[in-house]
Amino acid sequence: MNSPPLQPPAANPARAATPPELEPKALSILIVEDEPGDHALVLTYLRHKSFWRGAVAPNLVWAKSLREALAAAQSTVFDMVLLDLSLPDSAGVQTVSAITAALKGTPVVVLTGNDELAMAALGAGAQDYLVKGEFDHWGLGRAVRYAMACAAQERRLHLFEVALNSAANGIVVTGTDGTIEWANEAFAQMTGYSIAEAIGHKPSQLVKSGAQDQSFYQQMWQTILSGQIWRGEVINRHKDGTQYHELLAISPVMGGDGRVKHFVAIKQDISERKHIEQRLELALFGADLGLWDLQLPSGDLHLSAKVCAMLGYAEGGVGAHISQFEKLVHPDDAPARRAALNTHLSGDALDFQAEHRMRHKAGHWVWVRSRARVVARDDNAVPLRLVGTVQDISQEKQLKLEGADLLLRIESLIHGFGKAPVPSERRGDVAKSAALGLRQQQVLQLIAAGCTSAEIGEHMGISPTTAATHRRNLMRKLDLHSAAELTRYAITHKLIAG
Repeated sequence: MNSPPLQPPAANPARAATPPELEPKALSILIVEDEPGDHALVLTYLRHKSFWRGAVAPNLVWAKSLREALAAAQSTVFDMVLLDLSLPDSAGVQTVSAITAALKGTPVVVLTGNDELAMAALGAGAQDYLVKGEFDHWGLGRAVRYAMACAAQERRLHLFEVALNSAANGIVVTGTDGTIEWANEAFAQMTGYSIAEAIGHKPSQLVKSGAQDQSFYQQMWQTILSGQIWRGEVINRHKDGTQYHELLAISPVMGGDGRVKHFVAIKQDISERKHIEQRLELALFGADLGLWDLQLPSGDLHLSAKVCAMLGYAEGGVGAHISQFEKLVHPDDAPARRAALNTHLSGDALDFQAEHRMRHKAGHWVWVRSRARVVARDDNAVPLRLVGTVQDISQEKQLKLEGADLLLRIESLIHGFGKAPVPSERRGDVAKSAALGLRQQQVLQLIAAGCTSAEIGEHMGISPTTAATHRRNLMRKLDLHSAAELTRYAITHKLIAG
């Protein structure tokens, strides 16, 4: 039976009319109650103005049995169900199950006189309960609002879950100890483990292949426990024992107290990409080239094993973001490298080329030649992806420096050919006439003190290569050919104590 609709307050004539599409929608409430007295009491409470949306009264439908309630559900979309658990044709938890199955997503508030039965009803899908004879219109209003808020939150969470399960990448939620609490279908397909098999286990118990050493995982845990995002590549093991390459990003989820409460891991199977890269690596091997691939919007960077090895790192050891790579670029070379890269990204250069130094894991500098080209742009010509190569040219640079030094010495011999030799007793005076700068004097003093190029570089804050260049320039300028001659010169000219 339909209860008569509640009458809203009289409209204010001076109030402007509201467009129909902006009119607040009336609540539609199904009351499932076989006792007329209890139904009348609920109606009295529902007539309170707190149940109106604006000036619109709720639409109330009364069902005296489960059968009538299910029939009403076929013709009306309800916002709320107030459900008695003792009906002529149904009782207890089965009543809740039948209603929630027929009105999926509709919040249910149970009306009962049995607390134990009410708790069971919550487990069966009800959002809240009220004890008959112990609630007023305020209590009913609170229960209705709470149940509708819970239902809205559940719908939102369900929507998120559907979206996450539709994602192509595997997604895993773990506790701070790494135990899996939730995983999506893509994770199950990637690993071969069902979601039921994964829940309650740690990824290390399921997919760890042993390809990475303990220090790799220690660095990962140190990063995420500090509240930072970790990105990298790992080799994992499928349930059938086969290995696959995975691009992994782990994000900490912080609680209100600022502490890490969960981790969300996003996993992408990149085995096919790795196979292609390996074939490309073989093609580039003869040219001694390494491969790099930069996603420009995100800054995600992939470096091949060859590039990492040039810098003394294992594969993935440099990091998976462009900022980590750029930290290794020599500060004196960084501006020119960045300018060359920006020139290409802006379209003013066909490709990117730069020669610069990078810090090796052992601490010394490595000369490299970087080349790249944008391979993808969006509709507005904004670059999206940059692919290139890296080549170690340290030996080439060394040979060029030594060749230039040899050429200068040959030119010096040619210019001096046919001239009377300078007496040995005057050679010190000739050398003395060559003005030395303060930095050159400092290098000379360190050479005379028996320092190696590496020690000179450490003392002066320069690279061993730069220190060696200073040493050669001094010998050329002073026409001296050994550390012993440099030492005698320093003593003769009182640059150090004899």
